[in-house]
Amino acid sequence: MSCCSTSPFGFAFDSPAAALDALLARVKPVGRERVPLALAAGRVLADPIVADRPSPACDVSAMDGYAIREADLKPGPIAVAGDIAIGVEPPAMPTEAALRIVTGAPVPAGVHAVIKREDVIEHADHIEVADRAMATATPGANIRYRGENCAAGAALAPAGTLITPPCVGTLATVGVVEPWVFRRVRVAVLVTGDEVLPPEAVPEPWQLRDSNGAALAALLGRHGWIEAVLHPRVPDHEDAIRSAFDAALAESDAVVCTGGVSMGAKDYVPSVVREAGADIVFHRLPQKPGKPALGAVKDGKPILGLPGNPVSVLVTGRRLALPTLAARSGRRSFAPAPRVRLANADGKTLTIWWHRPVRLTGAGEAELIQTMGSGDIPSIATSDGFVEIPPGDAGDGPFAFYGW
Repeated sequence: MSCCSTSPFGFAFDSPAAALDALLARVKPVGRERVPLALAAGRVLADPIVADRPSPACDVSAMDGYAIREADLKPGPIAVAGDIAIGVEPPAMPTEAALRIVTGAPVPAGVHAVIKREDVIEHADHIEVADRAMATATPGANIRYRGENCAAGAALAPAGTLITPPCVGTLATVGVVEPWVFRRVRVAVLVTGDEVLPPEAVPEPWQLRDSNGAALAALLGRHGWIEAVLHPRVPDHEDAIRSAFDAALAESDAVVCTGGVSMGAKDYVPSVVREAGADIVFHRLPQKPGKPALGAVKDGKPILGLPGNPVSVLVTGRRLALPTLAARSGRRSFAPAPRVRLANADGKTLTIWWHRPVRLTGAGEAELIQTMGSGDIPSIATSDGFVEIPPGDAGDGPFAFYGW
C-alpha cells in the first residue's frame, strides 16, 4: 500500500485533497484519436493549437468609415474615390481623396487612420470630417494591425485543454478540421450489494432500488470526455465481485465501484483490488460522508472504491472520481472549486472534513440543506452540490463548493 505518513486524524492522508493529489500523480492519460471539428466540443485537446498565420493576417478596419492619408486629412470637403470591400485585395490608396471602408476590410498601405462614419458629414461624392474627429484621428486610429492578436506560430491553447465553443472557433481559425484529442475515458461502473435491485423493480421494505448506478452514470456521463458504462448489479459474493471487477478492469480505462469497501465481513472490494495487482494509494479518508473511500491504480489506470450509501457515492464521485478521471482523460487541470459563504451556518463542527449539501442562493452564497445522513438521498434532490468544511470550522466560510 502506497501512502504518506499518518495524519493527526489517524488516517494515511490528512485531507481529501492530499489523498487525491497522491492518486493523480499515478494516473496516466489515455491514447489519442482524431475527430471531425463538428464533434470536438467537450473533448480534450491532445495537441496544442498553433496559429498558422498572423491574426489579423493583414491590417484591417475596426470600424465602418473612411480610410484616409495623413496629408489628406483636413477641414472642408474631401473627395471619396471609391470603396474598399471586405474579403478581397484592397486597391491602392489614392491621393487627395478618401476610400469608403467597412469593418474587417483590409486597409491599404499608406493609410493614416480610419474616420468613423458617425464622425463625418456624408455627401454624394465627398465627406466633411467633424471638428471633434480631427483631434482624435491619431496614427492608426480604428485600424487593427497585422499580427496584433497573435503572430504566426503562436501557441493558442496547450494540449490538455477542454475543447469549448471558443476553442472550436480557434481551431477553425487556424484551419484544423480534424483535431487530435484524447480518447473518451471508458469508465466501468460496478454497483455491489445483495439488497440492491434495478430501479424498475418493486422492492420489499428490506431491499433498495439502485440509485447509485443511475446517479454515477449521470454525474460522469454528462462530460463529453467520459463514456460511462453501467454494469449489472453484483451481489456481495467474493467470487462474483472478483469476476466482475477483473472483466471491468480489462475492458475499461477506469473502474468505479460502489459498496463493499468498508470494514464489514462482506466488504470484498479492497482485497479484490489488491489481488488484481493494483496499488492502493488510499483507503479511508478523514471525511464525512465517504470515510471508507478507496483509491488505487494499476499501470496508470485508476480504480475508485466508493461507499455504498447514495449521498456518499455522489459526494465521493464528485470530489474524488471526477478529478481522477479528468487526469485519465489528459486534461491539464479540472475546474477549480469556487468558494461560497453559508447564509445559515449552524455552528456545528466535526474533527474531520465535512461535506455538507447546499443550495446556491446568490453570487458566492449558499444555504445548508437539512439531511438525515449519507443514506438520505431524497433530501438532496434539489441540491446544487456541497461545501467542504475543514475540521473544527464552525464559521460561515467561504468554503470550497463542488457542484454536481
